[in-house]
Amino acid sequence: FGKSSHANPQLSIHKHVGHNMKMTDKTSNFLFYSGLILLAIGAFGLTFAAFFAIIGLPIFIVGIILILVSKKTWKQRLIPIGLFIIGIIAFWPIWRSINTVGPETFLIPNDYRGRVNIIHKKDCGIILEKTENGLIYEISNDGILLLSNDLKYGFIDHKYYLIDKNGKKTELPKMDVRDFNEEWTTEKNPNEPPRDKLGVFHWGRTGSTGIIRDENGIMTNEDDQYSFTEFYVSTYTDLTEKFNFKYERKFDSIRDIKVKKCK
Repeated sequence: FGKSSHANPQLSIHKHVGHNMKMTDKTSNFLFYSGLILLAIGAFGLTFAAFFAIIGLPIFIVGIILILVSKKTWKQRLIPIGLFIIGIIAFWPIWRSINTVGPETFLIPNDYRGRVNIIHKKDCGIILEKTENGLIYEISNDGILLLSNDLKYGFIDHKYYLIDKNGKKTELPKMDVRDFNEEWTTEKNPNEPPRDKLGVFHWGRTGSTGIIRDENGIMTNEDDQYSFTEFYVSTYTDLTEKFNFKYERKFDSIRDIKVKKCK
């Protein structure tokens, strides 16, 4: 008997399928250039709009994947990815420097304990000039400082000092209430700081007065508007026990009188 000339049908099917699954140049180019676009969008989110990093990073990763699965040469794939990554890494220190407020130094009377408010209100208080060491805030004995300067926002570079009558400065550590263990603390801190250690709590906290509008949507309390920075010079024990609602109400009253006289 002679050999059959019929091809194996299963082999033909496999060859046909394999041929269809092969990536075309058109598909490869689409993946590559789509990846480049996503890299650019993701890089923007990680640099110029860094506060959108949570969105920019996944987009950037998807862009890398699309470029890598294209059938461009490894050189064509890796060079743009590397350039984008290097650009982001190089830009971050520049971006942070541009958006850093400071340096700022806070000089607090040696015996002062409690809340500190720095009020930023137009045509109210002094104009704070920037020195070669940055902005220096000299806090008054009542813990309230009135400034005409606008409140700047961004990354903060703060240092806090107690200063005595002779000008001797003692730096205060920046403390965090989350470092202290309470009954409701889910994860206990094995390195809890001493509760009687003096430091600065709630540093970097900012706020502003509320806006009141009439029935036509027009602001009625524009003259009362101001922004503020606040922090507390305290131990953790005093923060939770001494500086209570009664203290806060008295402090607010003193601050409001001082701001009203400033008009």
